[in-house]
Amino acid sequence: LQNKEYVCRGHDYERLEAFQQRMLSEFPQAIAMQHPNHPDDSILQCDAQYLQIYAVTPIPDNIDVLQMDRVPDRIKSFYRVNNIRKFRYDRPFHKGPKDKENEFKSLWIERTTLTLTHSLPGISRWFEVERRELVEVSPLENAIQVVENKNQELRTLISQYQHKQMHGNINLLSMCLNGVIDAAVNGGIARYQEAFFDKDYITKHPADAEKITQLKELMQEQVHVLGVGLAVHEKFVHPEMRPLHKKLIDQFQMMRSSLYH
Repeated sequence: LQNKEYVCRGHDYERLEAFQQRMLSEFPQAIAMQHPNHPDDSILQCDAQYLQIYAVTPIPDNIDVLQMDRVPDRIKSFYRVNNIRKFRYDRPFHKGPKDKENEFKSLWIERTTLTLTHSLPGISRWFEVERRELVEVSPLENAIQVVENKNQELRTLISQYQHKQMHGNINLLSMCLNGVIDAAVNGGIARYQEAFFDKDYITKHPADAEKITQLKELMQEQVHVLGVGLAVHEKFVHPEMRPLHKKLIDQFQMMRSSLYH
């Protein structure tokens, strides 16, 4: 096992901390490393045992299935975490001096993609990493991915309520809507506007024009998706939760007007 990497599928509903404890009990002499950075030679060549454990995100192969509207969410959720051979993890870092007024301007992502020898889950719950690739994601590309992922999460959740797959309890939708709208009013996508729609940024980065347009379109799409989500929320919201619903509507109007401005 020395100096090898594996992706392991934990038990159902197992927390990362519990998985770490399980691994450390199997290797009682091991020292747990507290960061996901690639170990240096002093670690790789020493006599001591080290264990480095961190969470990775699956990268599904069946993208076509996930993008089809007529495919039920249960089938999509299966393909998101099964028959997976590629996984990734992201490490945020600031390139150059950190922008004190708006950290999104200098926030880069170091993205590591791990390719396994076989797809998970298979005959085993863990397989060795065959290849690792490292790329740097620019602050603008990161913003695009964050907004895109949030839009997808919202659309999936709204669809589940519309098709009666989620019964009775509206809390999950309330939390998701509140998280996006509240962040948008108190920072969030407003920070992206300041960072990337600024005249100085556009002048200094002419090659980013297409990506800036893409980010604008995703933000407008988010406003549309939130509008649909609030309409669904109004339909199912419990009378006791009306004050929260009203707050969401008021904040949404503020967010929409600032975006259009």
